Amino acid sequence: MGLPGLVCIISYRFRREEGPPSAVDVIKQISQRYGSACSMVEDGIRVRLGSSDVYIIGIDEDDCQIFLAAVGSLKSDAYQTLSMEEQKTYDGQIGQFTELLPDNPLSMFTVRIGWAGELGEAQDLLQRYLNQAERSIRSVGVVHGCLLATILEKEDTVGISKPLRRELILLPLGRGLPEATRTVWGLYGEMASLASYAGRLNDFRVGHDLILKQIDASEQSTQVRINEISLEMRKPIGQVKPESLEGVLREVITLFSNLSILSSAMRRDYVKAGVLLRLTKRMFRAWNEEALAQYSTNSLIETGIYEEMISPFKDFINRVDALRIQLNTILDAVRTYLGIQQQRLSIEEQASSKDQLIRLVNLQEILHKLEILIVAVYITEMARIVFEVLAHEMANLLTALFIPLALLTAIGISRILHRKH
Repeated sequence: MGLPGLVCIISYRFRREEGPPSAVDVIKQISQRYGSACSMVEDGIRVRLGSSDVYIIGIDEDDCQIFLAAVGSLKSDAYQTLSMEEQKTYDGQIGQFTELLPDNPLSMFTVRIGWAGELGEAQDLLQRYLNQAERSIRSVGVVHGCLLATILEKEDTVGISKPLRRELILLPLGRGLPEATRTVWGLYGEMASLASYAGRLNDFRVGHDLILKQIDASEQSTQVRINEISLEMRKPIGQVKPESLEGVLREVITLFSNLSILSSAMRRDYVKAGVLLRLTKRMFRAWNEEALAQYSTNSLIETGIYEEMISPFKDFINRVDALRIQLNTILDAVRTYLGIQQQRLSIEEQASSKDQLIRLVNLQEILHKLEILIVAVYITEMARIVFEVLAHEMANLLTALFIPLALLTAIGISRILHRKH
């Protein structure tokens, strides 16, 4: 295929262990539907529709599946004019194929292509198309000698809905058709990677959107209970009963465990999202996009959107960790109270207080076990982060195998600290 007039890039979440059809299998199913009008090519299939060619390829990555469908004239020496009538025809032809792809994509990038002799001509062509389509520009720049513009969605969601959608205009500048074709196809490969990175980033945000929206209410209710417990611990020593302390310990354990699970899950996905964001920024740096007069570049706007997608993750982690620190403070208060009570009972040496002393000792043991649990949770969280970076496909298995070692390490640390005291 020469210079296409329209390209659609669609990405999906893909996990081999779940057994979905591979990209090659999906393309083969599509080819069977078109019979003799379809022919196999190096990376996919080519289907003849009237005076147009449709070219479809599929790519399987570790956890993402990408399909690229391109439509253009059968004439290899044809220049694309970016006319509204032509684009509507291409939309209908591409739509026939995208309807056959799986449901629930992560992202959909639509790229409309024209050709211009120089920058001024490209800007006029872009503005004429925007006027006809009644659309406006969000960002524009020059990438690899091509004018690249991102069009505002009619209802711009700024990347917090699924799938993540982008509509772009790509206009090669002042190049012969063969060179323009090579440049454009090279950019399609980079945009396919961008659609994969951006789609997965958006999927992380959408997947956590509900819990992120609930953090204010959850934090407030947890903070209220922490304040109530703290107030209880400020009572005179004689007014705080061991039975009450036992209930406090159980509640603190429950709160701490719940917060640890939330923080661990969010931290894991924050690390994964950070990797995707770095890959996206690296691609934008390689573009070395040139700005045009009054517009922001595509790289600048997109980077800002993706950073905003994951910034609530860090805020969530910090707020949850702050609550866990307060719970640790309560545990310190319980520890201090137990120490004072044990000293009083030891000095008074009253027979009637033996039962209470036994209860306090039991509470001390519970506290000791909780300390071991806290240390083990922290060690396991740190190990999970390392596993996600080094071998994220086996991260869950490695983390599960690491838990006994984390517990043994926590027990060792606890014994060393208590021996010093």
